[in-house]
Amino acid sequence: MVKRFRLLLAVCCLLSARVAASGWAWLDRIVDSALNLPAIAAPMVTFSPETDWAFGGAAQGYFRCDSLAETSMVQLTGAYTLNKQWYLRTKGTVYAGRGRTWLIQYDGGYRNYPDLTYPAGNRLALKTAIPYNSCRGYVRVSGLCPLGGGWSMGPQAHYLYERTDSLQPIASMLGFGGVVQYDTRDGHYYPRNGLFFRLSGFHYESLTPDLSRMGLVTTDLRQYIPLYRDLIFAWQLRGEWSIGTAANRPFQLLPALGGEDLIRGVRMGMFRDDTLWALQGELRFPLFWLFGGAVFAGAGDVYHYEDWQWQVPKVGYGLGVRLKINQANINVRLDLARNNMYKSWTTRESYSFYLAVSEAF
Repeated sequence: MVKRFRLLLAVCCLLSARVAASGWAWLDRIVDSALNLPAIAAPMVTFSPETDWAFGGAAQGYFRCDSLAETSMVQLTGAYTLNKQWYLRTKGTVYAGRGRTWLIQYDGGYRNYPDLTYPAGNRLALKTAIPYNSCRGYVRVSGLCPLGGGWSMGPQAHYLYERTDSLQPIASMLGFGGVVQYDTRDGHYYPRNGLFFRLSGFHYESLTPDLSRMGLVTTDLRQYIPLYRDLIFAWQLRGEWSIGTAANRPFQLLPALGGEDLIRGVRMGMFRDDTLWALQGELRFPLFWLFGGAVFAGAGDVYHYEDWQWQVPKVGYGLGVRLKINQANINVRLDLARNNMYKSWTTRESYSFYLAVSEAF
């Protein structure tokens, strides 16, 4: 009787394992089909210190032009937040061309945004928030032509319109410039190996008499180092310089630290001035199935040309989870970050939570 029971138990276990394996394979087939879809649309729930919880929708389309190997992406998002903010935004990365692969990038949108800004400078004692309401429309376009050896260059343009309820005269700024780029990454959305460098410059003319012309120069250096299989270390060094009459430059175009991409854990715009330097690194690793993880840290600060004061660098660090949503290795990322501006670990303002699409860098 015992032998029969053992035999029956073994048969049941084998059948259960077979059914489980078949079910898992069926789920894998469903997921693989979803990852290969040309478009994804879904409700969206996000969070950041600047918006609180946001509820809306997002749609992303993926395609290839002229049988190119690179995957192009176009994204449309819209949301309403618990801070009574709403926005619509579209951005895309398009690879086109026959003889040469042109890289065309654009970003544009409109928002109605109760927000906070802060006095310029890097001193913590002076950081009293200034509330204002922003109605902003903008569009930014760049086109890069390959030169060979990983190098490319091309023109770019940026238009910004913003009304800020008497905080500043209406900003209507039109900028033209150029960009030089070196890129040997093996992918654009989730690189595993390679080097990236970008030098960008804009000259802005004010279309209103209250604000002056200005310039903005940005450098961005990144490297992706495979350590072992899917274990990757990535780092970024970023610098920005604004040029022009300090009193008449729109504060929206001044270099600013913080946000979901640059020194996570620091509120966007809390530190803003003439120039910015920031260094950050991230260790990326697989977890299971479509999930991955990350541990990150960064430090940086802003400075004033005429009063270059050294302060303790602003530091942000934390960990995150990644969910792969398509074969181009585009991820949904969930990051929890902390800054060094508050000594107590229980202070709510020392933490930031980010839910976004694509990597920080």
